[in-house]
Parts: sequence; structure tokens; C-alpha cells
Amino acid sequence: MEGMLLLLGLPVLFALIAIVFWSLYGRFSPKSSSAVSDDPVANDSGASSSHSAGITAGSRRMRRRPVAAASSSTNGGDEEGELEEDGEEIGYYTAKSSKKREQKKQDKEARKQAESAARDHKREKQDRHAELRRRKDEEREAEEQRKEEELKMQKENEEAAAVEEFDMWKGSFSVDTEGTSGENTEEGQSLINDFVNFIKNHKCVALEDLAAEFHLRTQECIDRIISLEQMGRLSGVMDDRGKFIYISPEEMKAVADYIKREGRVSISHLAKKSNEFIDLEPKQQEVVLGDLDDPFHYDSPQAITVA
Repeated sequence: MEGMLLLLGLPVLFALIAIVFWSLYGRFSPKSSSAVSDDPVANDSGASSSHSAGITAGSRRMRRRPVAAASSSTNGGDEEGELEEDGEEIGYYTAKSSKKREQKKQDKEARKQAESAARDHKREKQDRHAELRRRKDEEREAEEQRKEEELKMQKENEEAAAVEEFDMWKGSFSVDTEGTSGENTEEGQSLINDFVNFIKNHKCVALEDLAAEFHLRTQECIDRIISLEQMGRLSGVMDDRGKFIYISPEEMKAVADYIKREGRVSISHLAKKSNEFIDLEPKQQEVVLGDLDDPFHYDSPQAITVA
């Protein structure tokens, strides 16, 4: 800035020096002195005029000096004003450039922060998805393990129920023949299957007829049916007329679905509608408990009797 002001001030200085030299040259000009020395008469006669002219010229020079000084001062003021304006413009553009640089810096920093936030958000989203997958895998493994344990427990329960069922029926029947314990077990299981299949095939069976068929008392048939229902071998209803109506799990599910679908259903309406879901017709194939070649036929010498 100081160098620029110095360069701009040099022309002003040269102009002032030229004005001073010009004024001095006009005062001490050789033409005026030679004219006075060559013509003394004229000099004498025109002394007064020269004197007056000198006074006039002096006054003009005196007037010119303030004008020159004023013009020089005006020029200097204008140049100083221009310098100030130039300085102001330079400062304005410098400030504007600095502001632009600062704005660019802020924009760049904002972009960096936005990119960093986007990366963090993406990383968090990936972490959440990975956590969800891990939880789903753990839940699936736990569900598979639970099902395996349920199947294992169900198998153990079925085996225990079979043993309990055999023990129950073994106490009710006795075989009047000699044989091994393995044969007795097979015979007991066969009797249980015959009892269950007889009820399933007849669908609706009188308890007295069932007791007579298997040489049991009516109360014993009722107890056996209740035990088989608890074991899951039979399902149905026992009415007050002494009959047992076998209802398969599929038929029970159909009735339950109808109740859920209809909402509130009266007993009378359900009884009428149940004929559509429950088949009470006996099966064509009946269970044959024994034949003439069966060593355990009831009419054979080796018959099964009530214990």
C-alpha cells in the first residue's frame, strides 16, 4: 500500500516542481533585461509604464501563484481521494475474497460433516440388520431345539402311556394258557387295539354291548374308555342313555372351526349342525377279534377271561 501511494505521489511532486520553475523563469527572463539596456530613453520614458506593467505582472503572478497552489492542492486532494477510493475498493475486494474463502471453507466442512454423518448412519443401519439376523438365527435355533425336546418328550410320554396302558389291561384280563411274558405283552396290546377299533368302527356303541363283546362289566368299560381318552387313544362323548359316540379329531376340529367362524352358537343349533360334521354311520369293516384258527379265540379252550 505504501509503495502504491509513493508511485501515485511522484507525478504530483513533479508537477509542483515544474510550476515553481515556470514561475521563476517568467520573473528572471533575459528578454526583459535586454530590452531595458538597449533603449535607455525608452527605459526612462517607459519607466513608469514598466513599473506599472511590472506591478500588473507581479499582481498577475501573485494571483497565478494561489491559483497554481490551489490547482496543485486540488490535484493533490483529488489524487489523495482517488488513493483513498482505490484503498477502499482494494479493501472491499479483499474482504469479499476473504469472505468467499471463508464461505468455501465452511461449505467444505459442512460437506465433510454430512458425509461423516451419512457413513455413521449407514454403519448403524448395517449393525442393526446384523443384530436382527443374529437374533433371528438364535430364535430359530432355540425353536428347533424346543421342537426336538418336545418330540423327544412326546415319544417318552407315548412309551410311558403304552406301558401304563398295558399294565392297566393286563390287570383286567388273564390268559388261560402258558406262554412267555413277551407273548402276554403282545396279547394285551392286541386286546387294546381291538377295543379301540371296535368303538371307532361302530361310531356309536352301547356300553352294555361293548361290555358283553369284551366280557367286561359296564363300569369297567366306562373306566377303560376314560383312561383311553386321557391317553389320547379315543375321543368322543358319553350320553345319559349309556352310549359312547366316537368323534375323530378331524370332526372335533371342524366343529371348533364352525363355532369360531359363527361366533355365538346355541346348543340346539349346534346339535342340528353337528350332523354335517360328525359321521355317525358305522364302518363297513368290523374288527374280527378272533377266528377258528386263533389260539386265543374266545370260544376256544384257551379263551380270555375277566380277571
